[in-house]
Amino acid sequence: MKRALLLFAAATVASVGCANNDVSLSIIQMEAVTTTTNCVATATAGAGAIGRDRGLLDVSLVTTSGYIAVPVVRNNLVSFNNGVEYNAIQLSGANVKLTQVGGEALVLPSGQSSFFYAAAAGRLDPGGTAAMFVEVLPAPAAKSLAGMIPSGGLYTVMAQVRPVGDRQNDQVIGGSINFPIDLCSGCLVQTSTCPLPKGTMAVDPCFPQQDDPSICCTDPTTNVTSCGPAAPVAM
Repeated sequence: MKRALLLFAAATVASVGCANNDVSLSIIQMEAVTTTTNCVATATAGAGAIGRDRGLLDVSLVTTSGYIAVPVVRNNLVSFNNGVEYNAIQLSGANVKLTQVGGEALVLPSGQSSFFYAAAAGRLDPGGTAAMFVEVLPAPAAKSLAGMIPSGGLYTVMAQVRPVGDRQNDQVIGGSINFPIDLCSGCLVQTSTCPLPKGTMAVDPCFPQQDDPSICCTDPTTNVTSCGPAAPVAM
């Protein structure tokens, strides 16, 4: 599996925030990080950037990581530079709240439906943008909700995400974005009999548990399943 080059940090369960400021800091889109982008976030939006309106998480593939979103965050402040840029914001992560699509509460253990996720995304100057890797639906929560998935269907969770940063000595909590995540069981595993057809490009998704299918095949003799580059392809 390719690693995303912007590494995401470990989550904490404590909510943070002492000052909401929806205007100064905002999420302008969720970015689609794929093998096409070499698993790298561009930290830009608009022309040439691929956005993602919703996510898809296969709980059968969830191990230690749940759904990892890539919000592109913008500092909307005007530059105030007197030898030092006073309106720069140091991004620290995101506040996340999980609900049902209609806003109703989810039945989850304490700390799993509302939490702060730490993500080191660096300094954001006025007008600048930066991408963060945020596990908006942690693995334990995804596993807790697995029983809600109908057979062969989807169960949708809404993630409300708000960027968090520090400006001088003040914490800034930006505006929220709602991001739906569809949960399935087994929908991203495409398995056939080995070897795969000639010419098949079986690459590892950036995050095997989400969004993009994992191409696999099963050896009819040993019954061993191999995925991605490990799957044999017919010559």
